[in-house]
Amino acid sequence: MGQPDYYKRELAPTLLIRSSENLPVRSFIPSNHQEPQVMDVARACHQKHGVYPLNFSFPRPALMPTSQSDRPHFLSSTIPGEPFSFSDWDAYLAEYQSSYAALSTKKGGWDTFRHLEILFSGTIPLMPGLAQAHPFALAHYPRKALVSVYDSLVHDGPAIPDAETREFFAHYAQSHLTTEAMGQFFLDAAGIRNESIYFLDQNLPTRADYLSAFTLIGLMQLRGSAVIPAFVPEYLFDDYAGDTHKLYGKGFGYSLSLPSTLRPSPSHDVAEVLTQASDFDRIVIGNYDGNQELVARLLEAGIDASRVVCIVGSDLPPDRRLLRDIKHSGMTFFVREFGSF
Repeated sequence: MGQPDYYKRELAPTLLIRSSENLPVRSFIPSNHQEPQVMDVARACHQKHGVYPLNFSFPRPALMPTSQSDRPHFLSSTIPGEPFSFSDWDAYLAEYQSSYAALSTKKGGWDTFRHLEILFSGTIPLMPGLAQAHPFALAHYPRKALVSVYDSLVHDGPAIPDAETREFFAHYAQSHLTTEAMGQFFLDAAGIRNESIYFLDQNLPTRADYLSAFTLIGLMQLRGSAVIPAFVPEYLFDDYAGDTHKLYGKGFGYSLSLPSTLRPSPSHDVAEVLTQASDFDRIVIGNYDGNQELVARLLEAGIDASRVVCIVGSDLPPDRRLLRDIKHSGMTFFVREFGSF
């Protein structure tokens, strides 16, 4: 395989093997292996920083292969940071599905949709440096197992994961990393029960924000018409007639994910939002960074801060000032990335 500088820098050179032929089979996950409970990690994070961790999630778990057939490749040829020629998401996933492992590095932050595309292809993401990541980064992932697999491959040489190892990752992904599973975590952590939800992200109809979009998808999958997006991202619904390739990231993964039967009435303007917000039990801000002015106007209009749940989906962790403001806001916050606070 070629070794472009970016790839060489991130991955141990001994793992630059394309073919799986003649590689030994190895068990990477002990029978007694346990990962920390996600909610326990989330509560610890909230106690320390005043926020809950939230990650990208996968809206179509049925795409995961149901069999554990042999694969021709050890390492996928899809390389982070390099352009790819795929115009079809299924073809893009098929490359991952032909491999046992794939490189998936930290870029702007640790959370990236590529991790999920790999896992839901029945493939193991190799994440160099994950052992040194912030304790609350990728809180919804099986971090111990991912670090163990990478370390074993580096120290003991390339090998094909056995059926139990592959099943562990497949089951973990289905249990914790689907949009429905992440949506349920979101509801549980925020203390939202059988309450109506007004979802606000005034930029989402014209510019996809991954964390906002995936969270909305998960909440609507779980709660249906009890979740109303005031600003409607038409491209999320399966009867969208526009060209999805013109969307951010060619629309891979998030576009056309919701049934058209869940589409609410057309988008409201801000004046309508301020008027109608009081009719809902909870207000979820899909992208706090892009809607701070709207949040301020909602609070000025008399909306109780305790009813507002905000998502910070930036590639960069919040700075100390934002964390201080969050702690004194009275609102509930979810954060995607963590660093040196």
